[in-house]
Amino acid sequence: MKKIWQVGILLAIVLIMAGCVQAVPADGGAAADGEAAAPQDMLAAIQEAGKIRIYTDANYEPQSFLNENGEFVGFDIDVAKEIAKRLGVEADFVTPDWDLITAGNWGGQWDMSVGSMTVTTARSEVLDFAEPAYYYTPAQFAATIDSGITTLDGLNGQTICVGLSTTYETWLNGDLEALGLPESSYYHEPPADVKVLPLQTDNECAQQIQAGRNEFVAFLTSGTVVDAAIREGVPVQKVNGAVYSENLAVAFDKASDLDNTSLVQKVGEIIAAMHEDGTLSELSMNWFGEDLTKDPTK
Repeated sequence: MKKIWQVGILLAIVLIMAGCVQAVPADGGAAADGEAAAPQDMLAAIQEAGKIRIYTDANYEPQSFLNENGEFVGFDIDVAKEIAKRLGVEADFVTPDWDLITAGNWGGQWDMSVGSMTVTTARSEVLDFAEPAYYYTPAQFAATIDSGITTLDGLNGQTICVGLSTTYETWLNGDLEALGLPESSYYHEPPADVKVLPLQTDNECAQQIQAGRNEFVAFLTSGTVVDAAIREGVPVQKVNGAVYSENLAVAFDKASDLDNTSLVQKVGEIIAAMHEDGTLSELSMNWFGEDLTKDPTK
C-alpha cells in the first residue's frame, strides 16, 4: 500500500508539472509567459539593442582620430556612422588594440570593425568581410629626410617601422601567401635584408620620428597616413610610389555566439548602396582630397 501511495503521488506531480509547461514556438516567437524570445542572430540583436559596437583606431588620422574635443572623427568614423544610420541604430565606438581585432575571437565585446582592415587570406580564416570593400589605399614608404633615401633600393638592409599585425608587417616579411592579395595589387618586391620594427599603431612610427627618435630610417603605412604626416610637419618624404594596393573592408568575428550571416549580408548591401549613391566618394574627397573608393585592379 505504501509503495502504491508513493507512486500515485509521483504520478500526480508529473501531471501537474506537465500541465504547467507550454511548447515554445518552433519559429522562435513569443515565450511561454508572453515575453519575446531572444534574438536568434546578430542583426536582430543589434536592432533590438538600438546600437552597434564598432571597433576603430583613435590614432589613425585621417581615417580615425580624436579631435580637440575628444570626439571621434575621420573617414572610417563617418563611414561607420552612416552604416549604423542605415541599419537604424546608433554607433558606439570602442578602441581595443589592433592585434586583438585581427586575431578574431572577439568574445562578444564588439560587433563590427570599420577600421581600414585589408582583406587577406590569413584574416579570412577568423573573420568575415562585407563585400564589396569600401575603399582602397596605396601602401607607401616614407623615409626620414635626414636619411636621404628616395628609392626602394635605398631601403635594403635598413630598419623599417610598421604597425603591429598589419599587412605592412606581413608584406615586409615576404609572406605574400598570407596576404592573399590579387597579383595585380603588387607593384614592387619588398626591400631586401630589412629589420622590421613593429609598434602598436602605424602613426606611432611617424610620431617617433617627430619626437627625434632614430631607431629606424623609414616606415611603411597607408599613403593617406604618409600624406597626413607630411602635412603636419613630420620630416619625412615619400620613397618612390606605392608598393601595393589594399582592399579595405568591414570585418566581423566568425566566432560570434550569434549567427552573423544576415548582418554581414546587410552591411555588404549598405556598402554597395553607398558606392552607388556616391556617399563613399564624397567622404573620401572630404578626408583624403581624392576618391579612393574605386578598385585600382579593375
